[in-house]
Amino acid sequence: MALLPADVTVTRLSHSIHLYSKPGLPGSLGPRPLLLFLPWLGARLAAQAKYLQIYLACGFDVLAVESALSHFLCPHQGLVQAAQVLALLRGPGTLADHPLLVHALSLGGYTFAQMLLLMSRDLGHHSSVARRLRGHIFDSLVVGSLDRMVLGVSQLMRPQVLSPVVRAMAMLYFHLCPGCTVGQYEAAVDVFWQPPVRPPTLVFYSHDDPLCGSSLLQELLASWQQAGMLVWAQAWETSRHAAHLHQHPLEYRDTLTTFLGRLGLASPLARL
Repeated sequence: MALLPADVTVTRLSHSIHLYSKPGLPGSLGPRPLLLFLPWLGARLAAQAKYLQIYLACGFDVLAVESALSHFLCPHQGLVQAAQVLALLRGPGTLADHPLLVHALSLGGYTFAQMLLLMSRDLGHHSSVARRLRGHIFDSLVVGSLDRMVLGVSQLMRPQVLSPVVRAMAMLYFHLCPGCTVGQYEAAVDVFWQPPVRPPTLVFYSHDDPLCGSSLLQELLASWQQAGMLVWAQAWETSRHAAHLHQHPLEYRDTLTTFLGRLGLASPLARL
């Protein structure tokens, strides 16, 4: 685990869910804030570590939840994973009392939409999670048609030579099984436009991202603001999908740590 500081403890909760934590600061009061980190499909640990380092240095524990291709192709499996994550956050257990922040990248936003869908169906059951949500951070959201989502999945696949095959097979599958696929995606998209929880939100995006329709994303942000949400956005004219931290490290970190300071979750001192 050389990618992370030596004092970081990694707890494997399932094959796709890991908890990263550091010793508490001397004299610290109350539970440490918890980040729910939802990386892009196929994100390797070396790439995830760049985000983990920032949050661990800011005093967070991090619950990293990785998505698989099956969670996208079969929405029911995605809902099963979303329910598992919500159960971990509700407790009982060590994750139940932490102030909560969500950071979702690319199709990790779809994973969070599945969680929101379950919360909207029974907000009372998930009220402890809703109360603890302090903020959302969305990076490179895949916004637009189902075809755009499929394009996002295919382009994130490794090796890239399989991308056209995955895209063609996925679209055929959705055409043959619309009831258990397209309808579920539409429900997840709808709940994202009218979320059951509305904490302050920060969005990173670029105008030249082929997987994100920037005009539609701006409509989404405007709808959140009209619903009373506090929304901040950091946009670039040119950047790469799910790689804004790599391409614009100073702006990204400054914007992120300033947002954390606004939320009162961590002092914006960790200019890593």
